[in-house]
Amino acid sequence: MTINEKLAALRAAMNEHHIDAYLIPSSDPHQSEYLAGHWKSREWISGFTGSAGTVVVTADHAGLWTDSRYFIQAEAQLKGSGVELHKLGVPHTAEHLAWLTNNLPQGSKVGLDGRMFSVGQVRAISKLFYDKNLDLDTSLDLIGKIWQNRPPDRKSVV
Repeated sequence: MTINEKLAALRAAMNEHHIDAYLIPSSDPHQSEYLAGHWKSREWISGFTGSAGTVVVTADHAGLWTDSRYFIQAEAQLKGSGVELHKLGVPHTAEHLAWLTNNLPQGSKVGLDGRMFSVGQVRAISKLFYDKNLDLDTSLDLIGKIWQNRPPDRKSVV
């Protein structure tokens, strides 16, 4: 699948679950520094292979937020992919959660796979979204629904 095909499949899954935006971090359920292939969802959906970044997908936008260590790499890997680079730490560039609160209408629903976030992260996101009248659904592994031939989880091969 091309990146555009993956984004289309994700958007179809989002539509099925009535999700207006979906967050894909660079993490696994253990918040590990080095990820097994099974957990490289952000890399799979965007094509960006750097170790840090977050992808946000809406019906009409796909963005990767990463820091200055990866600007050149991200620009090259995202070229023509349909994923826009958002440069963290650059003046006037909103962090991904701020971007969501500024770009989604009130009452929108944001989804994520809650296994990829710490309890503290989910609480902070929930509070921010509550204050902006956005709903958060942490029960959705939409990448797992669309990633064909996904590398197996280590625990499933032991």
